Amino acid sequence: MQKKLLTKILKSKKKKSIQALIDEFVQTQTNTAVEQLEEFLSDMVLYINKNYDSIEHDTLITLIKGKLGDLNIAFDTKEVDDIYGKLALAYSPSTKIVFNKIDIKAIEQLRNGFYWVGKDYSVATQDKLKNTIESAFKGELSRQDLTKKLKEDFQSVIDQDKNYFKLVSDNAISQSQNIARVNQALKYDVEYFQVKARMDNDTSDICRSMNGKIISATHMKEQISNIVGASSIDEKKATATWQTKPIYGKLPKNVGLAPYHGHCRTENIPVWINEEEIDGKKVKFANKKKSDIITHIDKTGVQRRVSNTTLGHSKSSSNRHTPKKDIISALNSITEIAPHATIRTRSVAKSANGYFMVFDGDKMITLYKPENKKGQNNIDKHFKKNAKQKQTEVIKWKNTQSTLVAAGQLNILKTLIKKLSWSQ
Repeated sequence: MQKKLLTKILKSKKKKSIQALIDEFVQTQTNTAVEQLEEFLSDMVLYINKNYDSIEHDTLITLIKGKLGDLNIAFDTKEVDDIYGKLALAYSPSTKIVFNKIDIKAIEQLRNGFYWVGKDYSVATQDKLKNTIESAFKGELSRQDLTKKLKEDFQSVIDQDKNYFKLVSDNAISQSQNIARVNQALKYDVEYFQVKARMDNDTSDICRSMNGKIISATHMKEQISNIVGASSIDEKKATATWQTKPIYGKLPKNVGLAPYHGHCRTENIPVWINEEEIDGKKVKFANKKKSDIITHIDKTGVQRRVSNTTLGHSKSSSNRHTPKKDIISALNSITEIAPHATIRTRSVAKSANGYFMVFDGDKMITLYKPENKKGQNNIDKHFKKNAKQKQTEVIKWKNTQSTLVAAGQLNILKTLIKKLSWSQ
């Protein structure tokens, strides 16, 4: 006892990065689950080997089915509150984290989530093992051959499920990380969050479409409330369902908080909305890069970035002289958007003012007004040709711009009221 306590104390004094804590947590959960599975399957092989020749096979299978009910994988969740606290502290403006009821519920839900997953996994694996054992017995093998076959089959189960345990742990901690970040921001009255995806060849379709998306704090708060209020694994899954297809328009209630799929690298970042005027047009944005000529939150709620590359450098470029105000108007009046018909990493959109746009995540690749041989605008035909029609989203819902403008004006009003009250 004393030796173990001393080891833990010394270990706790070592400073670790957030990523190191997460990696260690995921590995601990995986090792714990795999060790339990290995021990259970080893006991099963020994039991079958011991009784294979002495008990009638039908009776032995019945006994084995009963023993399969003893499989009960449990994750090690002793340190989830400490992990959550360190995650929350990383996103707190102060050096001290103050826990509230929302944080406590989030910790309880993390612990419950592991319990439910373990229970769900155990039941599903019992059926899988039952089929594996019945199949082996039907082969009418000798005791030695049966033992060898079961060892191979069980090892295959262990090897496959290692990845499953890693996926479960990674998803749980990733969701907890984003919940901690959002909860801390809500304590400081943040009103918007931005989706930040890691953009590379491995970026999923859903994350590519969501990159740069501005989500209201109300939406995030409601989803987190549903997640921490779930009372079963099915309810929990329903509150944050994994996505396989891109989403361009209005978000469902169960989409907003990352992760959006297994091994998702996307994050939710708290942001404040800024405003400026370009060529008489107001633009709204959360953050800006030096390379951005125009940075603006479009009608779908995504902050788009327009650079010199977008507008082209050559004299022959069709969009070189496109007025900035027309580009802003195009972003404000997107009517349809869809995945590109042939390029997986891109999406296409058409606007009410006749522009055809191509995006890669939040970056605008190009825009122009397509014309037919007679010089007439044929945006509809051009969009249909270049878009995946079955995945086209019609943008009819309330313009994000008007909501953000109203929110910005309200914030200015609140600030003025505060200043007036302080001066009195």
